[in-house]
Amino acid sequence: MSLILRKVSLALCGGLVSGPALAGGFNLEHQNAGALGAAFAGAEAKDGDAGYAAYNPAALGALDGAEISFNATGVWPLTNYEDAEATLLGVAPVAGAAAGESVVDFAVIPNLTIAAPLTERLIVGVIANATFGLSTDYAADSIVLYQARESELTALEISPVAAYELADGLTIAGGLRFQHVDVTVTQTIDAGGIAAASMIPGFAPGSSDLDGAFEGTNWAVGYTVGLNADLSDRFQVGLVWRSRIEHAIAGDAEFGLAASPAAQVLNGAVGLFAADGFSTSIVLPASAGLGARFKASERLTLLGSAKLTRWSSFEGVTLAFNDGVTPPENLTQDWRDAWGVSVGGEYETSDATVFRAGFYYDQSPVNGDFASPRIPDGDRYWFAAGVSHDFGERVSADLGLAYAIFDDRAIDISGALPEDLFRGALSLNFETQAIAVSGRLRWRF
Repeated sequence: MSLILRKVSLALCGGLVSGPALAGGFNLEHQNAGALGAAFAGAEAKDGDAGYAAYNPAALGALDGAEISFNATGVWPLTNYEDAEATLLGVAPVAGAAAGESVVDFAVIPNLTIAAPLTERLIVGVIANATFGLSTDYAADSIVLYQARESELTALEISPVAAYELADGLTIAGGLRFQHVDVTVTQTIDAGGIAAASMIPGFAPGSSDLDGAFEGTNWAVGYTVGLNADLSDRFQVGLVWRSRIEHAIAGDAEFGLAASPAAQVLNGAVGLFAADGFSTSIVLPASAGLGARFKASERLTLLGSAKLTRWSSFEGVTLAFNDGVTPPENLTQDWRDAWGVSVGGEYETSDATVFRAGFYYDQSPVNGDFASPRIPDGDRYWFAAGVSHDFGERVSADLGLAYAIFDDRAIDISGALPEDLFRGALSLNFETQAIAVSGRLRWRF
């Protein structure tokens, strides 16, 4: 029975790592409508605009007065999977829907930034935004149910930042990132298969499912530092580093024993599924960014950015229950560091109006050998356009639109790994596209 218990813990552990987000891994870049309209190109090199401080706190440099920037981005993922096939314990076919859509939920991503100069060269501010997030939901009658059901992760941050102009055209900046993570997962567990493998008569794989729900939160602190420099009258660069943030998450665990006779027998025999709490750790990655802006003519500015996200720190997840029976286990992810590269341009049609466009290639960090329906991520290709307009000296607005195409993700889980013993084997094809619409209002005082 001890071997069975070890495998069960691995099956449950899969619930903490969840489906596709809208930037590489589950990072959220959608912090500013102007940046989105240029596919984020050059965002790290922008100065004199508090609304770009989420990309580089040195954006506060050259700010000549207090300002408030509020941004909201709506993202509509267009997702579907098809040709799903699954078996339990290598022999029992899983019945259910072999195709589905709308797996990833609509999301609204907010950003509020307030900043003001304290002295001629020192500017301070605070950023409130969402920096990581994902949400996926598979139907209860899907063939996928033993590998994935509902998953949600949200990381909200409050970041006090400060920028100091060492000289005209040279700004250094930094700040702390107070980050709150909320993880919610539901899971369908093959309690009938566990009972059958434990030689308990009357049960078979898929005959007595158990629902599990897990929810946990945590606060942790990281930091960011940045630099913005004018290399010439026309050429500006920005550099930024964000630290990784490690979360020790604790929360509630709930098992629906009343609906599963097999789970009740296992609970009575060895105390399985008696936990009412769990703990785990999640590492949200460090990243480094470089942006550049080149004024090619009086009205045309060329933009470029490159970003490296250190997703290789996300090696796996450990889940530990508080029942003293189910031991903690590791679920391997083995993600890789991922690059994002963008190019774009801005054209001033008048002193008050700027149009922009850009393209962004965003590499997925997912290791295809461990891809699952909870993380059907693929490389993304963003096509974006936008416009900004000043409604006088104090108020301006930005609008950004983007369309993203994801590489298709073929998922092929053999069921041979220990963590898949009771989740089973699964194969399917996953397709994703996304539409993003972003708007910003900026008030200067």
